[in-house]
Amino acid sequence: MSYLPLAVSDGVNDLDINSSATPHKVCNTCQALVIAAQEHLTGDSPHLPLRDSPIIAQYIVPDLQKSGFVEGCHLCSIISQALCPAHSEKDILSSSNRIVTVKISDYGKRASWHGTDTNLAFLDVWLKENDGRRIRNTNVPIVSDSHGFLHSPVPASWSLSTASDATFDLARSWLSECCAQHELCEEVRATPVSSLTSSAYPDYLIGIGEDGRTCRLCATSSLGPTRPAYVALSHRWGASRPFTLTSKSLASLLESIPTTLLPKTFQDALLITHRLGHSYIWIDSLCIMQDSKEHWEKESAIMGDIYRASACTISALGATDGDSGCFKRRNPLCFQQFTFSASSTDTNNPLHKVHVLPEREKVSITRTGSGPAVEPLHQRAWVMQERILSPRTLHYGTFGIYYECVSHHADFRNPSLRTVNSVKYAMHQSCVLPLTSTFAFDETYRSFWKFWTSILTTYNPCGLTYGSDKLVALHGIINLVETRKGLHNIAGLWKEYLLPELLWFRDTPCVARPVGVYQAPTWSWACLNAEVAVGLQDFNYAFDWKAEVLEAAAQGVLANGQISSAYIRIRGPLVKVTWVFDEDGERYRLRWGDVEPEENSADDRVYFLPDVQPATGANNGSEAWALHIVKATAENSYMNMGIVVAKEYEGPHSENRTYVRIGSFKQYDWPSNPTTFCEDGRAQMVTLVVV
Repeated sequence: MSYLPLAVSDGVNDLDINSSATPHKVCNTCQALVIAAQEHLTGDSPHLPLRDSPIIAQYIVPDLQKSGFVEGCHLCSIISQALCPAHSEKDILSSSNRIVTVKISDYGKRASWHGTDTNLAFLDVWLKENDGRRIRNTNVPIVSDSHGFLHSPVPASWSLSTASDATFDLARSWLSECCAQHELCEEVRATPVSSLTSSAYPDYLIGIGEDGRTCRLCATSSLGPTRPAYVALSHRWGASRPFTLTSKSLASLLESIPTTLLPKTFQDALLITHRLGHSYIWIDSLCIMQDSKEHWEKESAIMGDIYRASACTISALGATDGDSGCFKRRNPLCFQQFTFSASSTDTNNPLHKVHVLPEREKVSITRTGSGPAVEPLHQRAWVMQERILSPRTLHYGTFGIYYECVSHHADFRNPSLRTVNSVKYAMHQSCVLPLTSTFAFDETYRSFWKFWTSILTTYNPCGLTYGSDKLVALHGIINLVETRKGLHNIAGLWKEYLLPELLWFRDTPCVARPVGVYQAPTWSWACLNAEVAVGLQDFNYAFDWKAEVLEAAAQGVLANGQISSAYIRIRGPLVKVTWVFDEDGERYRLRWGDVEPEENSADDRVYFLPDVQPATGANNGSEAWALHIVKATAENSYMNMGIVVAKEYEGPHSENRTYVRIGSFKQYDWPSNPTTFCEDGRAQMVTLVVV
């Protein structure tokens, strides 16, 4: 049996909800390990190379995990976490036949208590099969009291459940300090996303009774002219379909919402709201009529303002669906340092505090997309704007709680609010700095470009239930940038900077394009559901723009950002190309004309980056064209970049001039190695429409 530190959903009525772990408690085996470490640090044991150091402690895996996660040994918990960090893709501690050995060593020399090196020694930990075959090795640092990564735990740091009273005390202290002292956070909260500011308030909120156990739907029009403060919930539906507001259930929910019918995540969110001292909460599926297309379009258009104006957003970070709940049970000993005392030769300070540092959990509130290191909520596309636009977010993660506001951050491991350059602050800063002229590429543009590219590269891999929401789920962020910076967005790209934005690419092609509903035109990164990179990353070049966007337009544009189609009319050098697949380098190379370029020449290194995996290594006779967009030159290098397009045929005999993007190209070389690509007279200036 495996005793992973992975938490399970924690019922709020459990008798042991306020139970906590006892720090610095050790089992008999670990007590011997502590004594050996004390002797090593005081110099009483011989200084030996690691290979010659004796094994100080040995555990059978089930005993190690039981000692840590059931009996509460602090060191056993840290050792287990170091070998198999929480959220690991594979539980390597699941086998009951494996053993763990621990040695003590140092970093090549005895650490000096008087020196600036705070790393004193380390535990050399090995996981092995019972026949001695090695599986995994890790080092657990032993550091002095002046180490920079030490934490200052509070009672909530040791709670077994994130539903404990101590955890609520910690969450309230974060929110209270922020509201009282962080003027920037309140300034951001009062800054609307859109220019339509006065009426950007949700139609419905959920009102919570004074006892915290009853609730009902409230039409905000009936709450009077003073709009009450509210909390918002950021969550994912998952496979479960939560209890929802519909036109049929509206009347009854205005009277009362049966809390027993609500999914656990919603019940937990109601409790958190009440314990934070608020009486209203906004939950999308309960405050937007799910059977009304009109109400959905109206409310989704102001979704950014709803989160922006919230007093705080509760993030159900570790919940995979509505039934998972916000609260989790975990072993906090895995994540907090173990402290013991060791003597030294320093007569002025003969006794020192020494700390064994735990392995950090592999998850992070900044990671998005998919994989074991990404919390369930951050695999969802909608949460991007919910997190960035909310001035304050209280995350309930798989292993603990985190607080994130515009200027500060705190977590269950290090609970003091500390200044950070968060994505919330980056959003604020990028909107405050005014842009200068187009293509100036000065510091104001570079700051905005850095922020925006981080958004699209982290947003695009996230999942959506409905592909038609691709631009809708980012509309709040787009709306804020349009309002504050005076830019205009079309299909996810900024109209004023279309040429550099068209240069996005995929490092490896997608298996296929999304099918079904329309997401975006082929020239927009939003047409794919995968991570993309930006083509323009280095501004230390002189740019010679070869193409010109004559027109860009979208059709069927709704107030929430959804579109039905879009096109650009662009004029630039166009050359007919084919491609070949370099199996050794696993790259596609463009070819043009009837001359095979010399191997490793500049002409041989025009790389084709397909958006979607071609059917075969070569283009098999299908027609394609390279549109040259820019040549960038520096003292020691040059780049040619553009997009690769193919004709979009309406029928076998169609002669229309409409194209679709199928990828991009990039050529990087040095001035002494010239190229004939787009420079030998084969390229023709052509105006084409790309959809």
